[in-house]
Amino acid sequence: MTYERIGPIEIVTGENNSHVPFSTSLLIHGKDEDALIDCGGGETAFRYLQQQNIQALFMTHYHIDHVWGAYLFPNARKAINEIDVKKINDPIELAKAGGRFALLGEDGAKKEIEQQLKKSDDGTLKPRWAQVIGLTQDSYAYEKEIEAAGTKMIMLHTPGHTEGYCTPYFPEHGVLFVGDFDLTSFGPWYNDADSDIDAFFKSAERTLDVDAETFVTAHHKGTYSRQAYRERLHTYMNKIREREEKTKIAVQNGVHPKDIVYEEIFYFRKNHRATPRLLGSEIIGIAKHLEHLIKAGLPFKDYFHEFCAYHGLHAEWLNYKKADAKSR
Repeated sequence: MTYERIGPIEIVTGENNSHVPFSTSLLIHGKDEDALIDCGGGETAFRYLQQQNIQALFMTHYHIDHVWGAYLFPNARKAINEIDVKKINDPIELAKAGGRFALLGEDGAKKEIEQQLKKSDDGTLKPRWAQVIGLTQDSYAYEKEIEAAGTKMIMLHTPGHTEGYCTPYFPEHGVLFVGDFDLTSFGPWYNDADSDIDAFFKSAERTLDVDAETFVTAHHKGTYSRQAYRERLHTYMNKIREREEKTKIAVQNGVHPKDIVYEEIFYFRKNHRATPRLLGSEIIGIAKHLEHLIKAGLPFKDYFHEFCAYHGLHAEWLNYKKADAKSR
């Protein structure tokens, strides 16, 4: 774990250089109390943070690698964005947004939820959904000035990674916590039902519109100057275009819908063998690209339907939006 400080903002890197399931947090030091942004650093980070006077904890979105340690701070006021507050309190909406309904169907997803919530605590410190559900019913507003331990903060709504995703901006210190715009070689992650490719591109541009000189990612390297961030962001976002092109070429070359998941559009085959759950992420990601290509005018509708059929994908659950929760 490493530390870096910019004014009152301390950057606390998680275990394993903040590789998933760990993430970087921001600790905001105040005169009378401290505030924390995200809480997924792991045991060493949590032990350090528990020594601080944290009275407020803000979560950028619902992903487990950013929130799983929040229960360790029972005295802190906790808040998540106004879109994700329903998900953090309702395992059904969480499963819909995370694509589990799309992959498993309604009955399968509900059975999975039951199993996850039944898992007992074996005493080890690790990410568990049972510790996250119902964590807070408080939410913060986007685009409005918030005081975090005496420091001005604005939660910019930058969807794409997830529907409710936000990037905390500290105008007085020129710092933007871009979080899961993490600039890794893997590229952007948009493999949930509430992820959106077009929104991801718009939000990437939004991060460059901000008058910031320091950009902090939630994983891997961490801190970038404005120039370095701009350069790396272009390469990072281009991964989406590369994946879309690979998807298009695979379809045009006659790759069967059941085999396209092994074309290494997102993950290498060795990744699938090591972590079988990644196959579900691959399926949703490819489906998102097929829909995006259809939207662009390519004649892939039949292929998309065959793809869904071969992989048991429930297309009616593939795209989640907050408004959907009211009608289902």
